[in-house]
Amino acid sequence: MILWTRIFRLIMENTALKLRVAECEKVIAINQELKEEIQEIKKQNEVLKATCQNYESSLRSFQAKVQDRIADRAEGGLGDNKLKELRN
Repeated sequence: MILWTRIFRLIMENTALKLRVAECEKVIAINQELKEEIQEIKKQNEVLKATCQNYESSLRSFQAKVQDRIADRAEGGLGDNKLKELRN
């Protein structure tokens, strides 16, 4: 009788462990999906950073042109940037 009780207890423990393993496997799958999503977000973030840098560069160039034109009007002639542009 003691042997059967012990066997029954071991079967119950084994079943409980199998259920925990199944839950862990689900969590592992979810974690993998999240890791893939994070990688995709990182890639998109890098693209956005590059785009932002391009916009910032364009904005600086535009600001320089605006400043040069303001200087042109103030001086009544051509600014340094316009002269360089015309020489090239």
